[in-house]
Amino acid sequence: MSKLKLLTQDDLATISDDFGEILEREVSKALPSKEIEDLDLDIVLSYEDEQLDVDVDVGVSFDELSQISQDQISKAIDEAYLKFDSYIDDNFRE
Repeated sequence: MSKLKLLTQDDLATISDDFGEILEREVSKALPSKEIEDLDLDIVLSYEDEQLDVDVDVGVSFDELSQISQDQISKAIDEAYLKFDSYIDDNFRE
């Protein structure tokens, strides 16, 4: 795997926005939208010593009759991280 390029503040803002879109897309694909009342994404990027760390907290409020499990949410987040890794490889590696 090639080295991560030196990231600017603009790069970090773009990465955060794009990861948010990836997360929303994956959660929407994995969970029935009619059962989701609210989706709150909290993305924290840390970039030090040319290392990028990304933490995400996904808050989902469900319809009271929802059958959505935590496992479904976890799988959607895992899939988003896989797509995010590819996105970083394609756009921010030298």
